[in-house]
Amino acid sequence: MNKEILLVDDDRDLRESLKIILEASGYIVRQAANGREALSSLKAKKPDLMILDVMMNTDTEGFDFAYELKDYPEFEGMPIIMLTSFLDKVREDGPDAFQHILGEAWPAKWLFEKPVDAKKLLAKLEAVLK
Repeated sequence: MNKEILLVDDDRDLRESLKIILEASGYIVRQAANGREALSSLKAKKPDLMILDVMMNTDTEGFDFAYELKDYPEFEGMPIIMLTSFLDKVREDGPDAFQHILGEAWPAKWLFEKPVDAKKLLAKLEAVLK
């Protein structure tokens, strides 16, 4: 059975390009553009894994959404890979703007910096979902 991934990012072009890569590797891909759409999709059907952008409508939307999911027992243990250009943003804006995030533990075990290295992402997906 093919594994299903929910891809959550406000960048349509990134979603479409990752969808092509993931589907070519045999994954079933659903998409959402923000946390609200993602929650609706998750409630309809829990995927095997979620790829979640940190910065969408706000600089911390994905991060906040991942924390919010902890309130839903049905999503406990669902692997989350977070995507971010966050490190670039911290370098540009300075760490003070992100102190509220930096003081928290990340709500996901894996973090990939954008632009995403597709080979590394696919290798991580394979390791996590086996």
